[in-house]
Amino acid sequence: MTRYSTSVLVLLGVVVCILAGCQGYLQTAATSFTMPALPGAFYTGTDSCIPCHDDIYRQYKKTIHYRLASAELKWAQRGCETCHGPGSLHLKSKGAAKDILSFSRLSAQQSSEICLQCHSGGPTMDWRANVHVLNNVGCNDCHKSHKVTAAKMVYLGDPEICFTCHQEKKAQLVLPSHHPVREGKMNCTSCHNNHGSENNNLNKDTLNDLCQNCHAEYQGPFVYEHAPVVEDCSICHEPHGTIANNLLVQNEPFLCLRCHKGHRENPQTGPHPTVPALLTSCTQCHAQVHGSDLPAQLKGGGLTR
Repeated sequence: MTRYSTSVLVLLGVVVCILAGCQGYLQTAATSFTMPALPGAFYTGTDSCIPCHDDIYRQYKKTIHYRLASAELKWAQRGCETCHGPGSLHLKSKGAAKDILSFSRLSAQQSSEICLQCHSGGPTMDWRANVHVLNNVGCNDCHKSHKVTAAKMVYLGDPEICFTCHQEKKAQLVLPSHHPVREGKMNCTSCHNNHGSENNNLNKDTLNDLCQNCHAEYQGPFVYEHAPVVEDCSICHEPHGTIANNLLVQNEPFLCLRCHKGHRENPQTGPHPTVPALLTSCTQCHAQVHGSDLPAQLKGGGLTR
């Protein structure tokens, strides 16, 4: 067999593996995110729901779902059955929960699929890859379509709705250095897309892009760049809150000494041992830690090694 033939076989093998992998992914997606169904049931109309669910129906009439017209949504005329499925079997069994799409009995993925039949664009486009639904948290955990008339049917505001699960973030926001969430100047959705995004529910493609959306002065490019700044802001900062000032994960100079060994004796500046440096902060001299167009040290130029 020639070298050319061997190369062709190897290439074909790679292509087959890729196609097999893609097929496996598509099969997984198809089985993982399927719309729940009620085989054999047919639609009976909202009037058939009212005799047993009159209290829910009265509240439902106050919501935006009830006010939808058929011109806005082609399934609007189905009323309750738009979300809960055809109700004939439910009527026949005199209210058996197994014969209707009850959100409390569905998984987070299944109940969310019902919502996505209408809410498929805009902020919910990435929901199926959202860390919420992958951790068994569905639309119904935050939105209450029957009993809530508030905007977007969220039963608590932001950030309170997020704190019902993310207690550790609530605790961090009480620490001395924190973003002004408690003060009402921003909220969780200022940084996060809770319906999903390609980067851990962030509103930007990268963490640095998100931070620099407000802190543009640190964006650069600079002649003298600080490698951690270019790589990831969270190397030095914890955005939800810290004890150290400026949202630093650790006080100076200990934060800096995690990467830098400290100063050695310099012929131009004289003795500068590390121990006295521990009694102050590195930014007293190196103020532009995010980057600068000037050398980090006077006279000799760059940092000593």
